[in-house]
Amino acid sequence: MEGNKKRIIITGGGTGGHIFPGIAIARELSRHPEVQVLYVGKAEGLESKWVPDSGFEFEGIQASGFPRGFSAKFFAFWLDFAKGMAQAGRILRRFRPDVIFSTGGYVSVPVSLAAALRGVPVGLFEPNVAPGLAARFLSFFSRRIFVGFEDTLKRLSKRRTQWTGIPVREEIITADKRKARESLGLSLDTATLLMLGGSQGAHTLNQHMTDVIKFLGEGDQKVQVIMMTGWNDYRKTVDQLENCGLKVVLRPFISNIHEAYAAADLVVARSGAMTCAEALSRGLPALFIPYPHASGHQEMNARALERAGSAVVITEKELDDESLTRMLISLLSDEGQLEAMGEAARKLAKPGAAAEIVRGLLEMAEKKGIK
Repeated sequence: MEGNKKRIIITGGGTGGHIFPGIAIARELSRHPEVQVLYVGKAEGLESKWVPDSGFEFEGIQASGFPRGFSAKFFAFWLDFAKGMAQAGRILRRFRPDVIFSTGGYVSVPVSLAAALRGVPVGLFEPNVAPGLAARFLSFFSRRIFVGFEDTLKRLSKRRTQWTGIPVREEIITADKRKARESLGLSLDTATLLMLGGSQGAHTLNQHMTDVIKFLGEGDQKVQVIMMTGWNDYRKTVDQLENCGLKVVLRPFISNIHEAYAAADLVVARSGAMTCAEALSRGLPALFIPYPHASGHQEMNARALERAGSAVVITEKELDDESLTRMLISLLSDEGQLEAMGEAARKLAKPGAAAEIVRGLLEMAEKKGIK
């Protein structure tokens, strides 16, 4: 480690909504040769694979989520938390960071808290409209708070909170539509639906999407589909759509998600913060079906985009084959509405989010290095 470099730890994990913003910031920081980055996450979390695969140094600690209710998990949580704090402390002493960037998730708590208690400034990122439990707790220890939605400004300290938008990986913003469709074997001049199932609780969503695709394939709707099912539903979905009259690209997981977004004219998905940001970054109109749990934060995200005119929302309670089919046919048949929704999405997008957050982190590092 070079002694004259600014050292920044990125921490957060558990889901793509916490990991991918961290990776996007790490990539933006890599443009600054005077900065050294270390990503700290859960030792066996998704970030332990995705971060090294993206080319960044990773160290893992022990961590678990705060239990809802009193059970044996309550004691296991505190044991994990104590071990995580000790491991984070050793990493901090060795790496000597100038600033911490926390993207949220329970693994970010011991790292950020250990840093704050040592006088290392913490920059917190909250991607959802409604801050989660970890973010609400860490907001009291953070020097600056970066948020993905303007609506979040009223939920956190106004003096320390800045609306930056959500950092999106550059390849999602820059991917070429024609090349993406050619790569996926799709027609260049046919309306394209991107259907993203496959997340937690998405079995029902996958089934409704499959039923709708079959129905559209029996009619004269000119549309082609990219669908991510997740691994559990993939084989069943392939069998169900084997004789579908539409061109359908099925994947259990889309590793080249930037091509899928670039190829699409309309996205149908849950409304996690990262999905919202990626759709906005492409100027994509969206039909959101929020995941109904997780404190309802996905519906808050979706409603924020709906109010701005870039999305329409069907709740889980309202969802059935008829409602989904009717809404999709209505959108696909109204080119003017899709264009207006796309324009609203482009106005909401924050393509400079990563650069803006990095400027803030470097300012923090300049003002306060390690003790």
